[in-house]
Amino acid sequence: MKRQYFNGNCYKYYFKEPNLKTLVLIHGLGLNQDVWAWQISLFKNCNVLIYDLLGHGDSKDPDDEISLTLFVDQLSEILNYLDMKRIILVGFSLGSMISRKFASVHPCKVEALVLLNSPNRLLDHERDEILERAELLREKGPEFTTEAAIKRWFSNEFQQKNSHIVQLVRNWVNSNKKEVYSKIYPILYYGSVDLKSVNENKPSLIITCDQDFSNGPDAAKEIAKNFTKSDVCILKDLRHMALVEDYKKVFSKIDSFIATVG
Repeated sequence: MKRQYFNGNCYKYYFKEPNLKTLVLIHGLGLNQDVWAWQISLFKNCNVLIYDLLGHGDSKDPDDEISLTLFVDQLSEILNYLDMKRIILVGFSLGSMISRKFASVHPCKVEALVLLNSPNRLLDHERDEILERAELLREKGPEFTTEAAIKRWFSNEFQQKNSHIVQLVRNWVNSNKKEVYSKIYPILYYGSVDLKSVNENKPSLIITCDQDFSNGPDAAKEIAKNFTKSDVCILKDLRHMALVEDYKKVFSKIDSFIATVG
């Protein structure tokens, strides 16, 4: 499917039938909509929207101050343009934060949430680490931090056996403009603060991995305290990018959950 464009937003909408559930898949920081390429064909019984966040991929750079609200407004604009009334949000990393914020602002539009490897960075040392990394990105560009990210994101075995996929992800990250990427990066902390008091009663599935050291089981369980109807799923022997490394397993968890919604 070709990329579509609307008011500086780049998206693809896989529409099948009007009576099917509609999923909106939101990628993470520094990535783009293509991170869902391994998942898309598996969602045979859903309409699916993927898009590039502001400042990522082929979407325009953000004009306003960086916040979760900025990204919520972007998604709202796209949904209104495509006349989508009810959706299930599936967000990865930063995408999961945007999903939570969107559901709190537009509760009538959201049927359910799936949060993948969601950040919950609230401690002082986490703030300092994020701001230091943002400064490195501003000064030296994404190439300076990408290798450390790859090690956090993929298991050693996957890196050795799938160098072409790892290189593709590396290229995605390195293609970010340093002046934009560095401005967005602190949202990992400030977005966590924003969501600290946001409670949710939508059916929700919170997935993370036992080797996701920054967004792992402790973060997932802490986030779940803000949900009245959530299940926490911990995937074994995977790191941050499980949605790529073991996309079939991640899909099976999402698909089973979606079958219970509504």
